[in-house]
Amino acid sequence: MRLPRVFCRGIASEILLDGETAHHLAGVLRLKPGHEFLAFDGTGQEALARILQTRPQVRAEILEIRRPQVESAVFVTLFLGLVKGERFDWAVEKSTELGVSSLVPMVTRRTEVRHPGEERRGRWQRLAVSAAAQSGRVCVPDIETPLDFSQALDRACGFEQAFLLAPGGASLSGPWAARVALLVGPEGGFSDEEVLEARRRGLLLAGLGPRILRVETAALAALARVLQT
Repeated sequence: MRLPRVFCRGIASEILLDGETAHHLAGVLRLKPGHEFLAFDGTGQEALARILQTRPQVRAEILEIRRPQVESAVFVTLFLGLVKGERFDWAVEKSTELGVSSLVPMVTRRTEVRHPGEERRGRWQRLAVSAAAQSGRVCVPDIETPLDFSQALDRACGFEQAFLLAPGGASLSGPWAARVALLVGPEGGFSDEEVLEARRRGLLLAGLGPRILRVETAALAALARVLQT
């Protein structure tokens, strides 16, 4: 039977869990003293823990600490054009499962969604934590403060490899550097001016084939090529 897996802030000889995490273990899964679960703290380590008490907090003792080799050797930052509704939520969740290292919401000329507030970004970070726990990751991607396209270009230029996804670009392929930036545009793609500026700044134009993909589909297809090859 697969053990439940949760995120915690720091692993010592004992851990204390409260809030949603404690409710999930004791209230939803109905774990009791003596039951075991897995905890990870986002630093690359994972612990096997045994519950000592469930009220008023979940208190557990650490039985074993290990460092599973599950993270990609390539550090990928995804700059993703904002889209409406729950599609961006879905992209955050699935990007985390695939192994993205950090995700930067991006506002471009054709973006219909403007800068979201901290409440929205907090939701995305919680989704990333949950997806990391579910998928067996030991690191949690940072969902960063949204950037305008020009700011995203400034960041991307500091990477060893930086790709702008656009129709007509050469097929996205390796070999990959240690740090890779992927820029995926909004509905309607990047404007001609944005593409020209990206090329002028040294970004490589890359494509994913002849079909027109939705924002979240393109993001996941690009991530899969980089992180799974």
